[in-house]
Amino acid sequence: MKMTLSIAAIINLAVAVVHTFVGEATIVAPLTASDAPDLVKATLHSAWHMISVVLYLSSLTLFYVSRKEVTDPAVTLLPGYIGIQYVGLAMVFVVTSAIYGQFFPQIVMLLPIGLLSLWAARMAAKA
Repeated sequence: MKMTLSIAAIINLAVAVVHTFVGEATIVAPLTASDAPDLVKATLHSAWHMISVVLYLSSLTLFYVSRKEVTDPAVTLLPGYIGIQYVGLAMVFVVTSAIYGQFFPQIVMLLPIGLLSLWAARMAAKA
C-alpha cells in the first residue's frame, strides 16, 4: 500500500512538472498571445495554474500519506478522495476526446494516479 501511494505520488509529481512548464510553453503561452480579450486570457492562465496547485498538493499529500501507518484514518480518506478526483478529471478528458474527436493524453496521466490512489485506499481499509 505504501509503495502504491509512493508510485502514485511520483507519477503525480511528474505530471505536475510537465503541466506547469511544458503546458505553459506549448498551450498557455500561444493562447495568451492570441487576440482573445485580456479577461479571457487571464482566466485561462489562472485556471491552468489552479490545476498546477492541485497537482502539486495532491503529490505532497500522497507522499505524506505513504509515510503514515496503515491504521491512520488519513491513509484511507485522503487517497480515496484523490482517487475519485483524478478519475473524475480523467473522465472530463474522455468526454472531451469524444466530443472533439481528438485523443487527449491527460487521460493516460490522470487515470493511473486515480486508480492507484483508490487501490491504496481500499488496501488500507482492509488492513
